[in-house]
Amino acid sequence: MDISNICVIGDDKRMDYVAEELYTLGFDVYREEKNINNKSMIVLAPPANEKMTRRIIPYLEYGQFLYAGAMSNRLRHQCELMQIDYVDYLKIDELNKKNAILTAKGIIKNAIADGAIFENSINDSTISEKRCLVAGFGFCGKAIAKALADEKINAKVDVLVRRKELRNNIEKNGYKFIDMNNVKEFNLEDVGIVFNTVPALIFDEKLLKCFKPDTKFYDIASGDGGIDYDYCEKHKIYAKQYLGIPGKEYPSEAGKAIAETIIYDINLR
Repeated sequence: MDISNICVIGDDKRMDYVAEELYTLGFDVYREEKNINNKSMIVLAPPANEKMTRRIIPYLEYGQFLYAGAMSNRLRHQCELMQIDYVDYLKIDELNKKNAILTAKGIIKNAIADGAIFENSINDSTISEKRCLVAGFGFCGKAIAKALADEKINAKVDVLVRRKELRNNIEKNGYKFIDMNNVKEFNLEDVGIVFNTVPALIFDEKLLKCFKPDTKFYDIASGDGGIDYDYCEKHKIYAKQYLGIPGKEYPSEAGKAIAETIIYDINLR
């Protein structure tokens, strides 16, 4: 790839670490748009939404290469019109796996801070007497379930999913499979903590009534999340949504992961 420099654009704290990591690898790295030329590789902070699109479009030229996360349709269209190669790095599995591990680490840290998970005298967190439910078994669901089942926490982990074909994989990892389509067949009254990763209203009034009133709900799903927060507030059920944990709580690790993903992708070309 013939590039003259790398311009890392965006105020997200992760981008400082992306720039630092790329610089240590020997690239000429800049943090301002004025350094962009027709042979620049441009790295945009996530999300590359409409605001970021308006910011960067005046600097786009044929021959550039662009990396961005959660790209707007307009930015994609503009790159295609100008024959600019682009990659949405948030669609690369290796980065999603790394972000999922950071998300799991962060949501459990928050559960400890809230008192849902207690720390013992040797600073290991433990909820071994509590049953935990993880909704969804994508990258984040898998990472959270694994972290909860780790010997330092040693929780009893149930996984709630719609797809029955995931059952073998879930049970192979030592978790209990719960079919979302037949949830009433499973006793949920002794579940102490719920971690939702599904970006759809899974925990509606009907499902919430299956849990005891003091069950705590942690939601990392995007958008409006997957929990009926109005119902929870009305019935004094503990429920919180946490978005963007990697960037907010672990900008150094998250930035390094983005940089490593970009370098890996570059080396494939």
